[in-house]
Amino acid sequence: MNHHSMRLRGLVAVAALVLTAGCGGAEEDGKGAAHGGDAAKSAAPKGPAMREVKAPVRFSTQQSVALPDSAGAGNVAIAGLQHPLPVAPHKGMVVIARPDGMEIANGYRKADPVLITPKHEPLTAIDDLGAVVGSNPARRPVITEHEGKTLALSSVVTDVPGSGTTKGHHEVELIAAELDADGGAAAKAWSARVPLGEMEYSLDVDEEDTEVVGVTGGIATVYAQGRLFGVDLGSHRKVWTAPGTYAEGAVLAGGRLVALRDHEGGDRRPVGLDPADGRQKWVMDDLAADDLTPAGPGTVFVGGYLTGDDEGEEEAALIDAATSKKIRTFDETTQSGECAYDGRSTTVCSVGDSVTAYDSGTGKVRWALPDKSENRVAPKVTLVRAGLVYGTTENGPVVLDSTTGADKENDPGIAPYFSDGYIGIALAESDNTVTAYRVER
Repeated sequence: MNHHSMRLRGLVAVAALVLTAGCGGAEEDGKGAAHGGDAAKSAAPKGPAMREVKAPVRFSTQQSVALPDSAGAGNVAIAGLQHPLPVAPHKGMVVIARPDGMEIANGYRKADPVLITPKHEPLTAIDDLGAVVGSNPARRPVITEHEGKTLALSSVVTDVPGSGTTKGHHEVELIAAELDADGGAAAKAWSARVPLGEMEYSLDVDEEDTEVVGVTGGIATVYAQGRLFGVDLGSHRKVWTAPGTYAEGAVLAGGRLVALRDHEGGDRRPVGLDPADGRQKWVMDDLAADDLTPAGPGTVFVGGYLTGDDEGEEEAALIDAATSKKIRTFDETTQSGECAYDGRSTTVCSVGDSVTAYDSGTGKVRWALPDKSENRVAPKVTLVRAGLVYGTTENGPVVLDSTTGADKENDPGIAPYFSDGYIGIALAESDNTVTAYRVER
């Protein structure tokens, strides 16, 4: 599910992957000048071909790999997962965003991970997190294809020391690692560093807050300290800065960058920006919004309070991300929750002990649980992906069809929080260690 708590939201490789750390790669200084060397890659010993299942319904609890401690640091407690994990699997590899860099592990077989660190001192180190759940500011990395290469992207806010008459300052460093699943290797590719100005925000933003929103048209959108930036993946340079300050959790959909921008009076307005240059394309002045989540390739959910004649009245709406046109509005009975898109045509939302599935394009309800007439309960959803809903009930893990809500598999082995068709990632039942399990079918 998505890492923000919001109303209506969320949310072929062969060989073993023996990964060694790469310490080189091109970097960018504050003006965008590239420097640095090539990062070495290590080939993996040959092994059996890895098994891929596009939409897996069973995972092997006998073939598992415990991931590095960083995968659960600051996010996992004795009671289980309390905060979304900053991890992304890719063809058996697992990319872990850390507050002090990036770590790339093998989720298919045991192997040494890659650790990539930023140029300057991060504001928060992994060892600083302690046992406080929710203390890890790292957000899920983004995996993208660019010019024939697979890149993993994450961002870190660092402290640049002063020198002479030059004041010290913060900067956000976008780290790019190249993933070579077929060759069984990973290494740092480059990094781009963007200086951050004086703090201009007054709402719920912390100085270490940063995330890679996504990539479109070869431009990565990066969020840091309330600001939005565009970084060109080819030149490794910042190409735009969006005016204003924003909430965390912007969304790329329908050819737009949809975000909640700070507005006078202490609230926020939904805006649609052009991800190519950061310029505003639309704004919803009639909604003081506090909720935003992706609903489909071209739609998003927004929620908040109406302004104008109906000031103070709650509203949640499914909107066209390209134009801000409201496709469907929801009445006051709509409750706070978390939503996730299944990658096909359905958005699944959870709130309390209920789960509701909507058509991602129209907002029409497709199914809902619990269903007393059928003696069915709602699962606690862990993942929505590839036309499936994974979760747990008092009977254990379960997999549902996201379009119909029907049970698809009642013995999946685990209820994964992430999957790439090669592995599923869940907490080990014995000690809550973040663990990767191979798919079976």
